[in-house]
Amino acid sequence: MIVKDISRSVLTLILPILFTGCGAVSPTSTPPTDPRPHFAFAANLLSDDISAYAVNPQTGVLSPMGTVPSGGRKPRAIALEPSGRFAYVGNIDSNDISVFEIDTNTGTLAMVGSPVPTGSGPRSILVGPTGNVLYAANQNSDQVSEFTINLNTGALTPLDFVSTDHTPVALSFHPSGKFAYVANFESSDVTIYAVDSVGGLKLLGAIPSGPNPASITVHPEGRFAYVANFGSNDITIFSIDSSSGALAPVSPRIDNVDTPTSITIDSEGRFAYVTNTAAGSVSLYAIDSSTGALTFRSTALTGSSPVALTLDPSGRFAYVANFDSDSLTEFSVNSITGALTPVDPPVTAGRGPAWVAFTR
Repeated sequence: MIVKDISRSVLTLILPILFTGCGAVSPTSTPPTDPRPHFAFAANLLSDDISAYAVNPQTGVLSPMGTVPSGGRKPRAIALEPSGRFAYVGNIDSNDISVFEIDTNTGTLAMVGSPVPTGSGPRSILVGPTGNVLYAANQNSDQVSEFTINLNTGALTPLDFVSTDHTPVALSFHPSGKFAYVANFESSDVTIYAVDSVGGLKLLGAIPSGPNPASITVHPEGRFAYVANFGSNDITIFSIDSSSGALAPVSPRIDNVDTPTSITIDSEGRFAYVTNTAAGSVSLYAIDSSTGALTFRSTALTGSSPVALTLDPSGRFAYVANFDSDSLTEFSVNSITGALTPVDPPVTAGRGPAWVAFTR
C-alpha cells in the first residue's frame, strides 16, 4: 500500500490498522437569505466531541457555540436527516452511532437514548434518498449496516447488514435512489448495490477503482461517479448505466491531486472539489456534463491535513475540516467559476475535526 508519511491525520483517518483560492470574482448575484437559523456541526475524532456553530447565512462565517460529548469513542462522521431535527454520529472505536436531537431555534444538541450498536468501525454514515434509512460503512467488519429512522423520535432500528469487500470507508447513492456504491480501501474497488423499496441493499458486484479509494461521490445527474484514490494520488471517473447501476471506467484518470481523502460535487454538477491532505489544499475541477471529464481550474490553501470538504445547503459556502490544525477553513464559492475564497480566518474546532454537517 502506497502511503506517504503525513503526521497524525492520515494515519488516524486512512490507515485501516489505526482506524480500530485563488483570488476570485465575487458572484454576480446573491440568492435570497433563508430566515431560519442555520447551524453547523463538526465531528472531532481525537477529542470525542461535537463542535456546534451558528452560521451567518449572508457571510458564511461560523460562530462557535461550544461542544458536547459524542457519546462514544473516536467520532469520525456525522449525518443529519432531511428535516434537520436529528443528527447521527458514527463512533469508530466504540462501534456505535449516537443519536442527537437538534433544537432548530438554538442549535443545541441533546442525546436521544444510548448509542446504537453497529458493525465494527463505522467510518462513514449517510441518510439514504428516502430520508428514513441510515447506512453505516463499517471499515473493520467489511459490511454496511442499515437502520430505519423513526422520524418522530430520531430513534434507529436495525434493518439489515450486507457484506462489502475489504475496509469500506465511503458510500454514495445514485440520485434515482435505485443504486448505492461503496469504496473499499484495502481491496481497492467499489461494490455496487441495488436499493429495494424499503431501503435494503442487494449486492450486484464490484469493480476495481484505483489503489486505496478514500471517497466516492455520484454526479447529481446520475451519469457519472468519481472516486478519490488515496494510494495513487488520482481520481477515477466511471460512467453509470442508468438501468443496471453498473460502472464503467472513463479514461484517463485525473492526477492533479496529492493524497486525496474526499471529493465533493456541487448540487448543479458543475464543479468538483478534492481535499489534498498532504499538500494542505483543495483542488477545483470543472465538470463536463456530457463526458464526465474533469478539467483542473485552481487550488485553494487550507489548514494542515484537510480531510473533508462540505458545501452548505445554499452552495454559496464551503467548509474544510483541517485534521492537524484542529480548525475549519471557511470559503465563499464563486457562482460562476466555482473558485474558493477565504471569508474569515479558520475557526477553532475540537481535536482532529474529520467531518462537517449543516442543518438545511
